[in-house]
Amino acid sequence: MPKLYYTPTSCGASSFICAYITGLNYECEVVDLATHTTESGVDFYTINPKGNVPTLVLDDGTILNENISCLEYIADQSPKIELAPVSNSVERYQLRQLLSFITSELHPTIGLFFNPRSKEPYIREFLEEILDKKMEYLQKNILGKNIPSFAYGLYFTIIDAYLHIILTWFGYVGLDLTKYPVAYIYSERISSIEVIKKAKQHMASIPSTIH
Repeated sequence: MPKLYYTPTSCGASSFICAYITGLNYECEVVDLATHTTESGVDFYTINPKGNVPTLVLDDGTILNENISCLEYIADQSPKIELAPVSNSVERYQLRQLLSFITSELHPTIGLFFNPRSKEPYIREFLEEILDKKMEYLQKNILGKNIPSFAYGLYFTIIDAYLHIILTWFGYVGLDLTKYPVAYIYSERISSIEVIKKAKQHMASIPSTIH
């Protein structure tokens, strides 16, 4: 059985959520990113030399790392639930384009606010200017095209799981998501989906398996 290493508040939580939605029953274990130690006390660097999550260890020992890789793998393993367009289609590449924006533009921008130095006024002002531009693009060119549906098309995909987790970080770093009303409405809508609620509740219980 494959095993997913994640933390409930990191982007790796989106891999847990997607595996839960699809019904894939992976083993799973929480990683403390401050100490890089797994819940069972293993040095996480011995599993993934980069020390980051999500990390998905397949049955043959293959290690998948980085969120896009894990999310696409999970989507492709789903026998019934479609969380991404079919592989090698134009639609799949369009989805990957959006995922790339999230992972290379939005994710690291919000992530900088976790750095203690971001509290210094001149640094915070600079970071907020950058964030405003990223959020403007997100609202106008991604979410604005699809309201009241999802980030890509008319159904929930892996990008919604990823983007939703990223937007929850606003609360952790003292940013006001309501400043970006389209993104706020979108995030609240994703939070209200029953299966997302159940996935988060199960994840909060620190389970040993996703199902």
